[in-house]
Amino acid sequence: MSRYFFDIHDGHALTSDDDGIACESLKDLSYQAVDVLPDLAREDLPNGPTRTFFAKVRDDSGRYVFRATLTLASAWIVDTIGGEPQPGGDRWLAALSRAKAQVNALRKEFAEDGLSAHVEGLDSLFSVAEAEVDRLLIRKSPLFDR
Repeated sequence: MSRYFFDIHDGHALTSDDDGIACESLKDLSYQAVDVLPDLAREDLPNGPTRTFFAKVRDDSGRYVFRATLTLASAWIVDTIGGEPQPGGDRWLAALSRAKAQVNALRKEFAEDGLSAHVEGLDSLFSVAEAEVDRLLIRKSPLFDR
């Protein structure tokens, strides 16, 4: 049985595991990493509309060998309910901010996985998507109001 260390990021801070968990197999390792995320999300929400939680697993040499990620996003889809304005602010800006965060998260995951150099075309696509979101954020009006 090998010992693995499960570093947990709650969307704000990274907590390093100094004790580790003995895992009987790689399947057990992946299960342990995935299993902790829903509980973490339940404990920390609601603290904003979008949070990304992850567990990064190190082997006994300190090398990261596995990552599990859970992104939980919530958003208002109407401006008012029963005449009362929803408390989430401008839906257009919130949607674009979520899109930008998702593009950045994908880019980061590819880099962490060591795949950036192998997906130059995809990185160019990420850049175009990020630039388009920035353009729309500056415009501050929904596409259907052209």
